[in-house]
Amino acid sequence: MPDVTATEIRPSVGQTLLWFLDRYRGEEGALNCPVLCRLRGPLDRDRLREAIGQVISRHEALRSTFTGGGRRLKALVHPVVSPRIREVDLTGEPDPGACADREVARELGTRIDATECAVRITLWRLAEDHHVLCLNMHHMVTDSWSCNVIFEDLCAALEGRPCGDALAYSRFAEEQRETLAGPSGQGLRAFWSERLKDLTLPPLPMRPATAGAPRDTRLVQHVLDAPTVAALDALAKRERSTMFVALLTAYYRALKSVSGAEDLAVATLFANRGAEHRRTVGFLANMVLLRTRLADGDFAAQLRAVHGTVMEAFVHQALPFQMLPIPPGGTERRLDDVVFQMMADPVYSTRAGGLDIEVLVPDGVATRFELELVAVPDRDTVRVLLFYNPDRFDPEFAESLLAAYVDICTTAARTAAPHTDHAGARPRQRTGGHDDQ
Repeated sequence: MPDVTATEIRPSVGQTLLWFLDRYRGEEGALNCPVLCRLRGPLDRDRLREAIGQVISRHEALRSTFTGGGRRLKALVHPVVSPRIREVDLTGEPDPGACADREVARELGTRIDATECAVRITLWRLAEDHHVLCLNMHHMVTDSWSCNVIFEDLCAALEGRPCGDALAYSRFAEEQRETLAGPSGQGLRAFWSERLKDLTLPPLPMRPATAGAPRDTRLVQHVLDAPTVAALDALAKRERSTMFVALLTAYYRALKSVSGAEDLAVATLFANRGAEHRRTVGFLANMVLLRTRLADGDFAAQLRAVHGTVMEAFVHQALPFQMLPIPPGGTERRLDDVVFQMMADPVYSTRAGGLDIEVLVPDGVATRFELELVAVPDRDTVRVLLFYNPDRFDPEFAESLLAAYVDICTTAARTAAPHTDHAGARPRQRTGGHDDQ
């Protein structure tokens, strides 16, 4: 029986796209977007439940479910209720920590049915004073930036502190529709029509997709050490750019080395939110196609070219990815097959409600993309995670691409090293999420 107390709202353009992807590529938790943290100290379960309830009450997106489909897709915002938290006691296990790792991986790999509830909450007990908390959310109701807001609001609620004002997600969706229907929308379409004119994606050794085949995700990874990260960061600053651009430039160079093409296109996610929506929770992020012609030259010169591409895309990021004006017959594969993301520098640890809280960054989350390179800042190093679909790419290709990427980063850093004081390398300040570049 339908919930007659729910309020019906129109979904955003992005939610409509994710609904389609949920049916097409939503298996194995590919659209899961978690907040995962370790809690140490005496845990008051009632206080935790109340704090989570306050966060869910504050943000309508977290109380939303979806029904219908296509043009008939509807979002239903439900009244505030006490959150359902699944509690799992692992204290009797021989190795509670290893068991928790397996449990978390299983949870993150399990699809969320957004027609029933878009938020699934689990609390694992490893010891009397040691717990792991997971707010696992469907991507239709959150994004990377929103996860930071949710974590901050949860800590504030545990402390009994007020949170800043937050506009409802339905407000963003309404403003988005108005923008796209007006002159600003026409200007966005004109910019991208020119930017993507004559687009041809570079060749990669991809096998054709097999319709109906179960999807798999594999991972190869590497850690860029502190001196390398410090040198790249210093180089980016000298060029008045960012670490995001430096690491993206290295990805372009790696793709050029395996494809032989100079005209390259990589998809990424931007936050797509103005100051008024800085604390809005929901799926605001928008995928943007970054097309760059990477001419021969040194790394710094290429970084400057990539910086220009990123800045132009940043200004014009509001056009939804599925509305990009792609020339007919211009591509033989999907525009989002090759993706680059840089995650936020998280607040690694904090204290709230008498608990020491550590943010955990899982690397076992499935991806809906065929080839995705994710840079994860980890204090003064960067973890480089290359996810790939083994049905489309051979493991040898993924390993060689990652090796080329690491070599490009270390070589660029070594070239920049005379200008960098490695001894003074310190953790970089938090600069926001992968989708706010």
